[in-house]
Amino acid sequence: MKKFLITTLLLLGFAVVGASAQTVYASEKGEKYHTADCNLSGDANDMTLAAAKKAGKKACAVCKPESHFKDKTVRCAGKTADGTRCKRMTSSKAGKCYQHKGA
Repeated sequence: MKKFLITTLLLLGFAVVGASAQTVYASEKGEKYHTADCNLSGDANDMTLAAAKKAGKKACAVCKPESHFKDKTVRCAGKTADGTRCKRMTSSKAGKCYQHKGA
């Protein structure tokens, strides 16, 4: 019984840490946070979900970032204009974010 309780507490602790460490995208002036693939994210910077909520930002109604935290994401395979690899994360099967899907 004691092992079960300790295991349950550890799993709960990891779930809390994992939820607060989720990456979302938001601009400094914007009121919403987005997923990496959202067309409305514009020039948003990455931040943790906890930081976005602390800043008073709400989830985007279009991309619904909180419903996508279960999706497996990978770093976009696209290249930026200066030739470096894109920093956005994507759950697209093509492995590219919305900006690089056509490229």
